[in-house]
Amino acid sequence: MRRYRCAAAGCGWHGLLDAPRPAAWALALPRRPLIAAALGTGMLAAAATGWWLHKPVKDERVMVGRHVVHRGTHLEGDQLPTAHPLRLELPAALLDGEPEGFAETPEARLHARRHCAWGLPGRNPYRGSAVQAMQTAQLSPTVVKAIAADIQAGRKVDRVTIRNDGIVAHKSGRVFDARRVAMTYGMTMCVDTRVNFKPGHTEDGDLYEAMDEDGRIYAVMVPDVCGNVSVLGQRFVKSTPEAAAAATGGDPRPWLRLPPELRPRMLPDKLRYTDYREPKGDGEDGGGDGELPEPGSLLLAALALAAAVGTTLRARRRRG
Repeated sequence: MRRYRCAAAGCGWHGLLDAPRPAAWALALPRRPLIAAALGTGMLAAAATGWWLHKPVKDERVMVGRHVVHRGTHLEGDQLPTAHPLRLELPAALLDGEPEGFAETPEARLHARRHCAWGLPGRNPYRGSAVQAMQTAQLSPTVVKAIAADIQAGRKVDRVTIRNDGIVAHKSGRVFDARRVAMTYGMTMCVDTRVNFKPGHTEDGDLYEAMDEDGRIYAVMVPDVCGNVSVLGQRFVKSTPEAAAAATGGDPRPWLRLPPELRPRMLPDKLRYTDYREPKGDGEDGGGDGELPEPGSLLLAALALAAAVGTTLRARRRRG
């Protein structure tokens, strides 16, 4: 029923009459323009939210070990696990706290940790010596002596640019892993340190190399900004016929079949503990740079859907 009123001159009738039945498609539409506009707005908000949730979002958070950190932040890492090889090499006092006056002993080892984030260059410059850093990193005495002398004399072999996605040597083009740096800060050596600059930020440094008694070549980086003596491991190793022959020949030292310029620069064995001990999915091998959920997007979706439902219920009450 609908209420009608006669608008003709001298006619004062008004009353209820059967309303004409609208077409089926019109029955689903709100009867009032204001309600229709509100409901339409809610539906558009819900649609926009759905699009936003499916839009790829580059999150500026990364995994460092089991920690979630924002780009450009500093993380001082964790204690070494019980089974870590460095625990067998270092005094117990260096595994849990940094002792007083430690910097005064040149031949001593550094305090050891792992899973650090290097996000604020210059925040905590290294206070020890190159010898202390390389000894703690388990480099051979031959390598320690050679690189320490080169650092003292400024005889670098190359320059590097340090980025979040890799540490790149200028002349050789080698790319070192930016997630597995054995880096010093203060009086600490932190293994599995991750470069964690703000997006687009870079630093430069000097690169030094030396060969040990077995013919392996190791790379040590000293950044310009804070002098953090760091041992690097090459990220990509190009496959060559010589490398393939060496890998299948059963030679205990297959790298000797390669000329020095083609030998990969790897971390010492005792610094590559997580390569085979850590479970996948902790941010080391299983997606440390992956996108993380955006809590703000989920909240927006909930608010939009709540607004749409509320508008629909109000419209129904008014029609009833």
